[in-house]
Amino acid sequence: MVEVGSTDQTEERIDSFKAAQAVLAQLPSDHQQLSPWLRWSDEVFAEQPWQQALNQSMIIAYARMTLRNGALSEHPRSYHNERHIDDLLTRIFYCAEQYKTQINPNGLAILSFFAACHDLRQDEPRNTSNPTSLVGANEAASFAEAARIIAMTGADSLWNEHHMLLLRTMIEGSTFGSGGKRSQNFFQGNLAKHLLQQLSLPNKNDEQLVLLACDIDTANVSLNLAEFAQSAVAIFDELKSHQNVETSAHQFFGEQQKIYFFDQQQFNAKITLDLFEPKKQNNKNKLLALSAYINQQDPLLSAESIKAKFLKKARELATQ
Repeated sequence: MVEVGSTDQTEERIDSFKAAQAVLAQLPSDHQQLSPWLRWSDEVFAEQPWQQALNQSMIIAYARMTLRNGALSEHPRSYHNERHIDDLLTRIFYCAEQYKTQINPNGLAILSFFAACHDLRQDEPRNTSNPTSLVGANEAASFAEAARIIAMTGADSLWNEHHMLLLRTMIEGSTFGSGGKRSQNFFQGNLAKHLLQQLSLPNKNDEQLVLLACDIDTANVSLNLAEFAQSAVAIFDELKSHQNVETSAHQFFGEQQKIYFFDQQQFNAKITLDLFEPKKQNNKNKLLALSAYINQQDPLLSAESIKAKFLKKARELATQ
């Protein structure tokens, strides 16, 4: 039996910074790779002794995501791929620009590595050794791989014990869903808030950093509605192609979008409540109208027809 978090062929192939560079060199010339983040790193982390090690760690994680789940994968995922990393990094840039003095370089570095690593693993078997654990097997394995990358590249001045704890809480806290099905400790949305209650970190700024990490992971609710709809289609396609879920397109794009938007997703960090919550609220009535429109469609329509109607209606509503 394969243990949760064991190394796989991708990790064994990309076992160094040099190997990561060689893999990424196979991408088309118009693929942005990590170029925006690397330019940003040169501005924000230029005086940090750990910058080079962090850059190498980020490139290794990005290359593994690309090969395992993205543009270079034999079985690419439509949502959990390197473009998802790009999206989160863009949100980090935005938060850093708007709150220039409230997130220090250490915090921005931890957030960046969270973005690169939190979804590295997507096919892990359920943790049968601890069936009541709220932490998803994918998230636990993703942190284990992140820790191995850190050990490989070194950056002791950044990754002290406390910063490793924050990274672990971010990644494990990105477990999403309803914990009530597996434990008496019920949670809705991501797990971060619940884990932080157990940790009782003395520094409230650290709590905010963890909450911020998990908030940006689900901030697609604040996108222009047409872009939000595109992300929903990507998630649905991945659920069908990689997890064989039984949920119909009619149910997913009708009722399930309402459940995600109103019941599960929530912003908890002060920064995301300020920057992203108003944009989410601007989508509220549009999302209700979009969901109602799909619910009015014939449930027997094909998934492709439902998706086309969903995207078209979302584009119309986005301009209103």
